[in-house]
Amino acid sequence: MKIIKYLNKIIPFSSKKDVELKNILVVSNTGFGDTILTTPSIKSLRVNYPTIRINFLVNSNFYSLFENFEYVDNVLKYKSGFFNQIKLIKKLKKLNIDTIFLFHSNGPEDIFFSKLSGARAILKMTHNKNHDYKDIFLNNPVSIEQHDIENRLDLVRLYSGVNLSTIMSVPKRFYNTEPYFKDQSKTYIAFQLGAQDTFKMWPLESFIDLANKLLKDDSTLQIVVLGATKYEVTLTKEFISKVNEKDRIIDLCAKTKVDILPTILNQMKLLVSNDTGTMHLSIALKKRTICLFGPTKSNMFGPYQDLKLHDVIQKDIKIDTKSFSKKDWTQDTMNQICVDEVYNKIVREVG
Repeated sequence: MKIIKYLNKIIPFSSKKDVELKNILVVSNTGFGDTILTTPSIKSLRVNYPTIRINFLVNSNFYSLFENFEYVDNVLKYKSGFFNQIKLIKKLKKLNIDTIFLFHSNGPEDIFFSKLSGARAILKMTHNKNHDYKDIFLNNPVSIEQHDIENRLDLVRLYSGVNLSTIMSVPKRFYNTEPYFKDQSKTYIAFQLGAQDTFKMWPLESFIDLANKLLKDDSTLQIVVLGATKYEVTLTKEFISKVNEKDRIIDLCAKTKVDILPTILNQMKLLVSNDTGTMHLSIALKKRTICLFGPTKSNMFGPYQDLKLHDVIQKDIKIDTKSFSKKDWTQDTMNQICVDEVYNKIVREVG
């Protein structure tokens, strides 16, 4: 990492403003949700520039979800690490990229492979005010007064301000899938217990209380637990151990591939989720979603489409964002979300 930071400082580069878009690279190679939030910008580029070639660089963990995405011509796998950057640079040089859109990417690796790719223009969206790349186009700072989809679209607006889409999408094949569960007499709802950061998570005890109330009400109800990380597996085991009717919990945490997740969500009556990639996928699939927000802002990261399908519960934390580090954030704000508040919304939707 230190080597790449140093190289970024000494590698000469001057981003050109008048480069014609012909063969571009769009990058969203970090989190699952961040990649889905980038899809409106990709669609907007395709609509405004139907003849250009769009190469899409995604985290290798999510490649199967975006493979054969109708709005791009080529999907590339991203892996971190110095030697993987060298391999990536060789690929990009062969592709003859003219412009790179860094919609969501981690530095310093993103600037490193971009500068050495052969591209003549680099644009970066960043929330980090400490980023100061004077030799590239830089959309900085990102506005906290608008949705993150709009922040990404700001890069597209540098080229075109018309025919912009704000609708998140995944490949068309994921919208009409066969039922994942054979027993269709049951009512299925999904819980996403975890999140990337603990401060985004509704307390496990609240999910347990909610499950017990719901299962008591409806004998046809089955609760499907989703997740992917080792930590979420631990959460799921504790959740199941404390739920009264354990036989009505379906544990799919870390048990399916990411490209199976749309099939599961399509069969759900609704999803109850923290601010996660699973939440964004559910929104993109047009599935009913109850979105739980605390420290993060739902007006930036919550539903931005099909608003009648989604309920947002937002609890505000009073902090000085300029001096308060995320490292100090806790679950205190998420603790403010009452079980009955979530329960009532589910009852209204499920009946």
